[in-house]
Amino acid sequence: MNNSVKKLIETCLIEAAQGLLKKRGILRESLPPIFISQPKKKEWGDLSTNFAFSLARVTGQSPSRIGEYLVSSLQDVDFLSRVEFAPPGFINFSLSPSYLEATVKKILAQGEEFTRFDLGKGKRVQVEFVSANPTGPLHIGHGRAAAFGDSLANILSKMGYSVEREYYINDVGGQIKRLSSSVLARIRQLQGKNVALPEGGYKGEYLIEIAKKAKDSFGEILEEEDEEKLLSLLGEFTVREILEEIKKDLDEFGVKYDSWFRESSLYEKGDVPRLMSYLKDKGLIYEKDGALWFKTSSILNGEEDRVLRRKNGDYTYFAADIAYHRNKFSRGFDYLIDIWGADHIGYVPRMKAAIQALGYPRESLRIIIYQLVSLIREGEKIPASTREGKFISLREVLREVGKDACRFFFLSRTCDSHLDFDLEQAKRQTPENPVFYIQYAHARICSILEKAREKGIKMEEFDEACLKLLRNPEEMELMKQLALLPDEVKEAAESLEPHRLTTYLENLASLFHQFYTKHRVINEHEGLTYARLSLVKAIKIVLRDVLNLLGISAPRKM
Repeated sequence: MNNSVKKLIETCLIEAAQGLLKKRGILRESLPPIFISQPKKKEWGDLSTNFAFSLARVTGQSPSRIGEYLVSSLQDVDFLSRVEFAPPGFINFSLSPSYLEATVKKILAQGEEFTRFDLGKGKRVQVEFVSANPTGPLHIGHGRAAAFGDSLANILSKMGYSVEREYYINDVGGQIKRLSSSVLARIRQLQGKNVALPEGGYKGEYLIEIAKKAKDSFGEILEEEDEEKLLSLLGEFTVREILEEIKKDLDEFGVKYDSWFRESSLYEKGDVPRLMSYLKDKGLIYEKDGALWFKTSSILNGEEDRVLRRKNGDYTYFAADIAYHRNKFSRGFDYLIDIWGADHIGYVPRMKAAIQALGYPRESLRIIIYQLVSLIREGEKIPASTREGKFISLREVLREVGKDACRFFFLSRTCDSHLDFDLEQAKRQTPENPVFYIQYAHARICSILEKAREKGIKMEEFDEACLKLLRNPEEMELMKQLALLPDEVKEAAESLEPHRLTTYLENLASLFHQFYTKHRVINEHEGLTYARLSLVKAIKIVLRDVLNLLGISAPRKM
């Protein structure tokens, strides 16, 4: 299904451009790319393109002559009411009322299928996100990654991709040793012994509760003389306890995973040693100073070679990460999307080089970096330090402002920009709180439709011709916004930017509230009542659909 109005315009432009090239005797297999966007000013139409500029370079004619030719070729297109050339090389398009009426009909008939595409049909995508180390509770940065990754997976599914969500559990290495040592120290403290936390250990008070559970569970085993064995047991126990709490938080946040992949399984199943053999056969590793190195520099100019196995025989995180991505591709995924925190940005080039070394196209792996989140209360930033165990957890924020506000605020900006999360704003039930404003629009429409049912108005008796009565500016703007939705969803998927949909929802809700304050939906004119009821019902379907994509509820009452 394809309800893209931009695709319709693009098809018309291609046909007109090919006619021009043929007329000029220019043989060309492909045309320059066509970019269509919404202009900044209403008087410039509903959509605009600079295609005349790029086509001018091909034909040798001026952008104005090209533009005028394209405009003349599109004058009789039925879904456009106006096509105009705007110097120096833009073409502006206005959608016809008949196309807008057809849009309302489509939404009522297709429901949430209105925004479905088959662009990803037959393709498998894996989205790996959050993947927080199982060393403590999720914080708000993890919440941002969770909202982003889960919503992106929803949007990609709408494009026809088969999407799998995965959480990667880092359950080996120095961090787990420091974690288990920290828990053991807390246990000894509970036993009344004067024991300090290990250097570089975890100081969060959440470990005291885990230590209490471990103390009750292990009993006499805690006096085990073999400390390595004891630390191993405590490590497994602690990781399991922390993961259970992480899963609870994610479940409360509306995030569910298809798979949980343990780093330790890469070693248990021999994936890492097999990777070393593969890279050795390819001539991509060498020994130096007792360590095993990956020839990153031979694949990526300016990037240093990286250690895969240290001189003590331990593999690095980089070795495990390469083996992990090789494992992903072996499971049949066409594309991988990793969502990482800002502290991993330097890791991106070497991971891209590793993908290339494995024989996969660099573009088959997309790595998205999300920036930090700062919590604001009453205009003041709340200080936080994960190292010291002093931070506000995702669970605390969820309990204070709720899942919907959390997800919307996390998704309200591009993930590569720093986010200030205003807790007070997120709790307000006023138009200042965007998620409340949007959900209230949905609830208000539900109330209107319920009132219509109470009055005995039967939508099934509606005559589609009544939609021609929707001609005031507020109604036209609403219908235009509805017509642009499929392209917004498609472009959010292509750019991997769910925030585009929060912006869309804010605009649609604002237009609806403006319409509602000026016009009565149920009025003395029967035909106009049916038309407006149809319009608001279409808006309700769209609001619910997009809120669902973002993992946010669409309440019927507020």
